[in-house]
Amino acid sequence: MSIPFVDIAIIGGGPGGLALAQGLKKNGIDTAVFERDPVRADYVQGFRMRIRQRGIDALQANLPPHLYDAFLDTLGLAPTENLVLDAQFNRLEDTGRGSGEPEDTHIEKSVSRITLRQILLSGLDDIVQTGKRFERYALQPDGTVIAHFADGSAVRANLLVGADGAGSAVRRQLLPDLTSIDTGVRRLAGKITLRDAERHGISPLLTDFNTHIRPRDGRTLMITSHRVNPAAYARHGLIGTEDPSHRGIPGFHFNNTASYAWWNTAYDTGELGPDEALEKLDGAALLEVLLARIAHWDERILKLIRHTDPSTVAFLKVKSSTPGAIWQTGPVTLLGDAIHAMTYFRALGGNTALYDTGLLVPQIVAARRHGKLQAAAVNDYENAMREHGYEAVRSSLSAMLRNVGAGRPISAVAAPQ
Repeated sequence: MSIPFVDIAIIGGGPGGLALAQGLKKNGIDTAVFERDPVRADYVQGFRMRIRQRGIDALQANLPPHLYDAFLDTLGLAPTENLVLDAQFNRLEDTGRGSGEPEDTHIEKSVSRITLRQILLSGLDDIVQTGKRFERYALQPDGTVIAHFADGSAVRANLLVGADGAGSAVRRQLLPDLTSIDTGVRRLAGKITLRDAERHGISPLLTDFNTHIRPRDGRTLMITSHRVNPAAYARHGLIGTEDPSHRGIPGFHFNNTASYAWWNTAYDTGELGPDEALEKLDGAALLEVLLARIAHWDERILKLIRHTDPSTVAFLKVKSSTPGAIWQTGPVTLLGDAIHAMTYFRALGGNTALYDTGLLVPQIVAARRHGKLQAAAVNDYENAMREHGYEAVRSSLSAMLRNVGAGRPISAVAAPQ
């Protein structure tokens, strides 16, 4: 049986893989995306992403004009002012805790990951194949590569791009010795609709600002909001409305049609309880664990946590990739979290994956349209991707070490070199 051929095979249908497919399609380059899950319902998809200029630039380059306009039109609004309170609701001076690095954040722009996925999927019906669990690849004597899937199918390609996330199966084969770091940080996060916040009398100081609760004897709680404009959705069809594929998922977490406040807090391993116990708890039980931990805080803060939608609450082990890996360029490369997964601090991960696509698409175009050798194009992409991606990993780790806790170091993580 002959194996079908596609010029560029992309493993993984997250933001990076889909943005890459959009950019290649825009430039008339044959591509296909192979995604494991029929419906993406992973944990982080339900939260908004703080957008940066590097992400905006990549989307503008990769998307057709009507989809880029839809992206801009359906952006949510985030608070632009910061507020720092202690656990007794007293206002503190904002010491900044900045990184000292130039920022490219559009602090007022907030994109729902669900809405972004709707945009990136638009027009890719004949390109995205779901139910395709990647198992392994095999290099061929003619310089191509064959990707094999769990259902027994395979595809041959000139270039295989692993965009399959932090647990990348492509990376495990390409770089078998590269391991991730368990930072020792454990995050809890959740959200409440602004309508429910108003109904329960939640203080506007916790919904109208980028609010940081900094107790003298505990861990920081960060609160921000994502405000959507439903009137803008009508111009873009499905984009911006609730995704039909999420109808069977209970709770508010996978609804992107309502404005909400979002909070997160991080603890060291064991502070809230053993990992194996916390991982078995549902959202309601996790809220009880957190409320017990911060029971001495001001009731106005506790009320926000108490009325959080349990469907939006989850326990997350914060991990990071190890920056610095170098490999010999070939017909297999990596993109986004597959090579430079990072902590959520500084909101660099999603934007860095998008930025990768803005680096890779022009190189592939140069190889297919302007005579550049594919090996040289991929090598130039990998060098640029490693430079900015590894720096983002180090920066996010540094930010984590600065921001988690009350000044004491987090176990299991050495400061990045």
